[in-house]
Amino acid sequence: MIATISGIITSITEQCLVVEQSGIGYELSIAAAGSFNLEQQVTLQTYLHWNQEAGPSLYGFQSALEKTTFLLIISCSGIGPKIALTVLNQMDPAVFLQAILEENIKTLSSISGIGAKKAEQMIVALKHKVAKLLKDQPNLTESSKSLGAWKDLIDTLTSLSYSPAEIKSAMNFLKENSLDSATPLSQLLRKALAFLAKK
Repeated sequence: MIATISGIITSITEQCLVVEQSGIGYELSIAAAGSFNLEQQVTLQTYLHWNQEAGPSLYGFQSALEKTTFLLIISCSGIGPKIALTVLNQMDPAVFLQAILEENIKTLSSISGIGAKKAEQMIVALKHKVAKLLKDQPNLTESSKSLGAWKDLIDTLTSLSYSPAEIKSAMNFLKENSLDSATPLSQLLRKALAFLAKK
């Protein structure tokens, strides 16, 4: 099985990248494909999914947390890679894990394709798995704990009617600009709103 891939991005579409390695182009479905650049050198974790009708599909992930969250989601009965990728496109993995632990149906059902019934199903299927995962893998626990510092920001942006995808893009922007959980909420909010106003 292909566990990781390193190479140059030669094509970008809405939800896919083509990564060329040793003269072979690998097409990967990936969250936030638009955040990458052509000719960018990347190393991605991967997951090969087999569908009886469509055959094999390769999925790419920027972090272990992202891949782990994806695998947790598709372990739910009746939920496949398409919905899992939608979750990662619209919500930070740590936000999703925290919503599962807190049984936050409102947050989960804000994702496209996930209504209240499916959110309840995911909570029942995943709550104990997520709790065990974070206990067994402290490195992932740190990622989830960091959500606590962002929670007020997420709640505020949600109350201002920003979508999960917009909130995720704002969080990514803040993190890329070295703003972390120690930054005052007022500053995080100001920077996030300025970023979102430009989109």
